[in-house]
Amino acid sequence: MSYVGEPFKHDIFVSYSHGDVDGTGVSKLKQWSQAFVRELESELRAHPTFGREVSLFLDQHLRPEQGLDPLAPLTDQLREDIGASAILTVLMSPQYQRSQWCDEERQWWRARQDELGLSADGRIAVARIWPTADAWPEVFCDSRGEQLIGFPFFDKTRAELRPQPYEWPEPEPDSKGPFRDALLDMVGWLGLRLQDLKDQLDEKRRQQADAARLGSGEGQVVYLHGRAEHARDWEQAGQRLSDSGFVVLPGEPDPIVQDPRRLQEIRRGRIEVLSGCDALLLVGCDDGRALDADLVVVGRQDRQSAKAVSNRPLPCALLDRVGGDVANPKRKTAAHGLRVEWIDATQDPWTPKVRQWLTSVANP
Repeated sequence: MSYVGEPFKHDIFVSYSHGDVDGTGVSKLKQWSQAFVRELESELRAHPTFGREVSLFLDQHLRPEQGLDPLAPLTDQLREDIGASAILTVLMSPQYQRSQWCDEERQWWRARQDELGLSADGRIAVARIWPTADAWPEVFCDSRGEQLIGFPFFDKTRAELRPQPYEWPEPEPDSKGPFRDALLDMVGWLGLRLQDLKDQLDEKRRQQADAARLGSGEGQVVYLHGRAEHARDWEQAGQRLSDSGFVVLPGEPDPIVQDPRRLQEIRRGRIEVLSGCDALLLVGCDDGRALDADLVVVGRQDRQSAKAVSNRPLPCALLDRVGGDVANPKRKTAAHGLRVEWIDATQDPWTPKVRQWLTSVANP
């Protein structure tokens, strides 16, 4: 499993050319590239944030789960593993540009990101390991055709005479100087991007979990707000909801108090419970002023405070139990402006409307 999590199996896929001009399976470019990847992974795994959680895919990795399976079809494996990688890391060289395999890997990765609905921007790391003269593939350039800055691993001032990358033909664990400096810069940027991706994916997974819970057949926790003077309506609404599979909190309607300090204590307690609920339901009443206050104070202010605590959605609806004059267009418009759904609960059964509303919220 990757550090960033689903839908990615690997954090990084390294695409490179073996540069095997003689077809022997051995070349100095392959030797350098694989040693580079070894040092890259070693530095990532030495990072206190990632450690052993980071997963880097290399075709000939020593760890079976991070390399090719010799008993499985080659093309299918590469297509699957590169598509399941969060960041595409390219060892750019003239040999890479001429490689059909590298071209197909790049296309596979891009196609899979499109299928996932994820942008490729900021998720391609180019290690410039050799000077290149030909134009780069479009995905490695910006909107004006400028190449990604990437990370240089050769001496540009001597590129014509010495195009080979630093520490040619094989970087070692104790290699220092410009090679280690460039490597640590690359590790630093990769680390920042991996953490950013993880945060984004964690938030997306949390939202999906919230939506799944809201849209489930039963078990949603709803905060049912009502006033003590309308306890009978509150109790009846709570019973209907409980009978329909909802978990209803709190255990009683709000008490009638005048003391400002006690009112603040009640609000703090309300916000605390609200922050752990999946939805807020306001029990309507025939007192228009009280209803307006509940819409603004509970349906807006306290709900926003609870959302700030939980950092997740908290949909709100008003259960109109009386209809008549209180259900006038002006008040309904105000509720809509406060993002409070108006549910007609004047006739049974009305709980299916609540379930339908929650499903619509979960699947906008």
